[in-house]
Amino acid sequence: MLGSLGAAAVLLALFLLVERRHPAPLLPPRLWSEGLVAPANLVMTLLGAVWVGLFFFLPLYQQQVLGAGPLETGLSQLPLAAANMLGSWFAPRLARRFGPHVTLAAGLLTQAAGLLWLSRITADGSYPADLLGPILVIGLGLGTAFVQLTGAAVTGVRPTDSGLASGLVNTTRQIGGAVGLAVLGTLAAPRTAAAHHHSPAAALTEGYRLAFPFSAAVLAVGAALTPLLSRRLAAQPHTERRSRRSVCRAVYRRSNHRSP
Repeated sequence: MLGSLGAAAVLLALFLLVERRHPAPLLPPRLWSEGLVAPANLVMTLLGAVWVGLFFFLPLYQQQVLGAGPLETGLSQLPLAAANMLGSWFAPRLARRFGPHVTLAAGLLTQAAGLLWLSRITADGSYPADLLGPILVIGLGLGTAFVQLTGAAVTGVRPTDSGLASGLVNTTRQIGGAVGLAVLGTLAAPRTAAAHHHSPAAALTEGYRLAFPFSAAVLAVGAALTPLLSRRLAAQPHTERRSRRSVCRAVYRRSNHRSP
């Protein structure tokens, strides 16, 4: 694992070096200083780290501990998807009433609350009693936060860079997911190994129980960073924000009709 991380760091350094010297870079360095690109991508990285981990550990718990089959496990995620779509639908409406950054923080903290609820799972639990409530809460928070971050990631950028900024925020989400899953798996495995004196199901549950509150803590950090978005936006000239408002509205509309 350390070797892979070292190789990734070297490749990233080479990429940045080439980008800085190329006359038409794929990712212009100036983009990071425009609008809300830098803080929005930072928070999206944290959200992606939790997002992928959730959809890795939750099905494992259902199949390896509760004994659910693949089809049953897949169908049981439909309430989460429905709550996700509902959160996406509510997000722009909440943002108009309470402000986009307050809405983003609320979405992240709602998802964190659902993950803390999931940390109460047991080896002899059940889907209706132990999973349905938490995943509905997580879905609402996830949908709300995703829409707000997608819109924030293109707020304040030049109209010609809106596609690049949109692609960048999806890339950081995937990078965060890869790193987050590696970290969560590294944390869960020793906890499972330490519980070897329990039954296999109980030992696995111990590892999964650790991953969920750690994920909640990551989202709490993301919520604490949301003031960076409001301060960055307030620092922009009013005329610049007004000239780019139409781009932001278009992104919010697209996000409202797209499930993450």
